[in-house]
Amino acid sequence: MDSDGDKTFYTVTMARVYADQGRYAQSARIYRYLLDQTPDREDLRQALNEVRAHLPDVPVEWPSVSGTIERWVRLLLRRNTLRCLERVAGQASSVNPQRFISSTRRFEGSHDS
Repeated sequence: MDSDGDKTFYTVTMARVYADQGRYAQSARIYRYLLDQTPDREDLRQALNEVRAHLPDVPVEWPSVSGTIERWVRLLLRRNTLRCLERVAGQASSVNPQRFISSTRRFEGSHDS
């Protein structure tokens, strides 16, 4: 998995595969992401705890920092998406509907033969 934000393969199955392969850090990353999306899933929380048992100890403050950074990056990506959508909506609102309707009628009329 790369760090560019593609979460296509962030599934429970992939997390289990990584754990079975001994790749506990990757497995834990997926479980944390899935828990962030669905925090009420106790099965994910339990699986994450099992995977964490295999990870080396890290300073107490590090998990909270990394989680904050991940959330910050996700919010930045969402903000960029929202700006793009706002730009598209602004362009769509500047289209003259009457001109669009008349050009559509001309197109439809040219195919009525």
